Amino acid sequence: MTKQIGRSNENADEQRPATLLVGMTSRRSLLRTSVLSATAVASASLLLTQTAGATTRSAFNLSSEQAFQEIRKDEDAHVAFLMSALGSAARPKPSFKGLRQDDREDFINLSRVFENVGVGAYLMAAPAISSKAILAAAGSILTIEARHAGYLDSITDMALSPNGAFDKPISQAQIVADVAPFIASLNGGPDPSKPLRNDVDILNFALLLEYLEATYYDINVPKFFD
Repeated sequence: MTKQIGRSNENADEQRPATLLVGMTSRRSLLRTSVLSATAVASASLLLTQTAGATTRSAFNLSSEQAFQEIRKDEDAHVAFLMSALGSAARPKPSFKGLRQDDREDFINLSRVFENVGVGAYLMAAPAISSKAILAAAGSILTIEARHAGYLDSITDMALSPNGAFDKPISQAQIVADVAPFIASLNGGPDPSKPLRNDVDILNFALLLEYLEATYYDINVPKFFD
């Protein structure tokens, strides 16, 4: 993974002319404004879609097939939302490896791992988000990831809340270590191990994880539940 992730010169901004830096700052401000507006619109759309779907069935009668189809749709929706919010700043989709599972039990167990990592990742990022609108959107995704994780914990004989009454964030370094074995190439996208300096960096970090989860379910759910 280390060799596959390209590292750019972290001091490059210091070497650029002041006029260029001013232009870059303006573009970054515009980008943050665009992300803010897109986030608000996408959040409302995502909320309406999920609310409509949730009223059609009872969780008590939910089959495994229905649950995993719903989880798959949620993760695809998270990718679409983050791509829309980031616009031209969205990272390219990485190439993944090792996601196809041969056994249903292995698929379910790895699903549990991915969803719990997702919960820890959003908890890690939340305090660093500066925009209230983006924080609200990230929080709405976090609760869905937690619902997925709780369901998967329960069907694999794990505690619904492995960390007790208060969940815990997972460090950025640990998250990268957890997902690195599944990444074949970042395809020119930003290195997830670098510092998350602003909201755009944070959303792109989240998008990497959502790409991974969505691809995982898109590969395996049709195999085991269609």
